[in-house]
Amino acid sequence: MNELIAATDRVLLRQDYPGGYTLLRVTTELSAKILPGHALRIDGALWPVLQPAPAPAWVECLQRDVAPPDPDHPLSVSGPFGAPFDLDAATPRALLFADNDGLAQIVFLARMLRARQPRVKPFAIFDLQPPLPFRPPPSKIITPGLPAGVIAALPLLEDWNIPNRIACPCGDQAGCFEGKATELARGWLDISQGVADVTAFACGGHALLDAVRELADRYQLPRQTRAAVGAR
Repeated sequence: MNELIAATDRVLLRQDYPGGYTLLRVTTELSAKILPGHALRIDGALWPVLQPAPAPAWVECLQRDVAPPDPDHPLSVSGPFGAPFDLDAATPRALLFADNDGLAQIVFLARMLRARQPRVKPFAIFDLQPPLPFRPPPSKIITPGLPAGVIAALPLLEDWNIPNRIACPCGDQAGCFEGKATELARGWLDISQGVADVTAFACGGHALLDAVRELADRYQLPRQTRAAVGAR
């Protein structure tokens, strides 16, 4: 069962981004309990956790199309909610997937995997519809098995030296793959020297999760899929 603990906390930071996204940093003693895949209920709305900071006792959450709380009033924060990813089941390589609603959970997971011992090598593919909450830089990380022109990346993961690419099925975003994330992943899997050490992780809506399950079955990959908070 999910543990439910209520607290009275406050907003430390709020940043709004294109696409209706809001980054929220709030104080909470629950930060020490947070794992990748968790969400917190903040003033009645569920917010996926992007990163916790247990020592200063705050968390950053990322959500879209949800009215943020008033920064001038105390908050009611409870949780954590949701089924976290099982990091102990990670294999030497991790193939990560997220759509617009699963961004926070998969970025959090990538952060944790890159720091694990024994080492885990993540490769993330984001299946996103514009407008994006960030400006994708061209990736400097060469990743075999991908089309030459597919170079758009998520800035934070690029800074962490985690290979990643963006799929944009609508084709409106320069440098993005014009198709589904799982279609792009097949090229990478097909040239990999065996896939026995690859685990697929996904967070998002039903369409993405179904596609990842089908991909994992095709390549006989272990998988962990989680429905995103507020997934469409």
